[in-house]
Amino acid sequence: MACLIVAMGFGRFALTPQLPHMISEGQITLTQASILAAVNFLGYLLGAIETIQAKRHLILRLKCGLLGSAVILFLTTFIPSGITGFYVNLLLRFTAGVASAWTLVLISTWIQKELRDEHTLRTYAFAGPAVGIFMTGIIAIGVDYWHTSAAFNWFVYGLVALTVSFIIYKSLPSSLPEILTDRHLHLDSRLYRLGISYFLYGLGYILPATFLSKLAKDQFPGSLLADTFWPLFGLAAIAGMLILSAQKNVKNSQRLLAGIFCVQGVGVLACAMLPGVAGLLIGALFVGGSFMVVIQLTFRLGSELSPHHLQAMSGLLTTGFAIGQLVGLLLSGLSTFLWPSMVPALLIAAVGSFLAALLVYPIIVPPIADVLQRENQYT
Repeated sequence: MACLIVAMGFGRFALTPQLPHMISEGQITLTQASILAAVNFLGYLLGAIETIQAKRHLILRLKCGLLGSAVILFLTTFIPSGITGFYVNLLLRFTAGVASAWTLVLISTWIQKELRDEHTLRTYAFAGPAVGIFMTGIIAIGVDYWHTSAAFNWFVYGLVALTVSFIIYKSLPSSLPEILTDRHLHLDSRLYRLGISYFLYGLGYILPATFLSKLAKDQFPGSLLADTFWPLFGLAAIAGMLILSAQKNVKNSQRLLAGIFCVQGVGVLACAMLPGVAGLLIGALFVGGSFMVVIQLTFRLGSELSPHHLQAMSGLLTTGFAIGQLVGLLLSGLSTFLWPSMVPALLIAAVGSFLAALLVYPIIVPPIADVLQRENQYT
């Protein structure tokens, strides 16, 4: 959980409450904000692809990803202003993406291996990004109350992330040899459907997850009310994971996953079509509440479809997820460039969420004996 708090909750999502500050201080424009986030997920994508094939130095990648995510937050404090600062920020966002992918893929693989039969503990572990989002949201309220600069805010985020990293550093696994396999992952139609649906999920959720604070600031300028929607997003994500953890025997996870995709689609539509508190509240609750539940159910379904290829499967799903987020952010940049609005991109993202539900609903999970027989056939 702590690894995911640092790498995702802070390393990735501290950018969301920071974007309004960076834009208001003239560091970047709204279109450049989309480019920054897209470059972050380009690094995330490449990091995930590289980790799929990695056979050595896995623990080194995990430790570098964890500490790198925190250190990059500190370095962002010292970015100069102007176009030079924008290019430096691009480099740091790209590096942060690689670091978060290393951490997410490897710690997710470890979670699935070590906690395969511990549903509640596994769910708590995967709640790390949600807890991190809530923490960044609370920090954002505090720094906004004191009217601090974006540079100082980055320092605070980095300090908290580094503290969490040091607390759990000695508790990291010393090796991951047991999760590796020489077998090749066979992609059948079910895994293809799951991968495409996860791609569409990434495209759908990333716009509210990146620009929720900005959308709120535009509607409630100068008000602390605008800062409450981001920690509410995190609280909704935590609540979703707690509800999931209470379900001891989750059957037909693909159907539950399809329903959660529809919940997300409604939340994205609300951000696009409902003005004021109502749209932001529904978006924060629905998208936030489905955020980590989708990730948990997708990885669970993937492990059921391919139980002996956890590292390759985790990397494959993370890659599709990263591509979806990258495409979504490029759409947002195009939308704000052609029109002074993110509504067209949000509408496309909502449609993507509903399409993901249609793709994943018909998936049939075969008995484990059939999975083993199929994998032996392709070995």
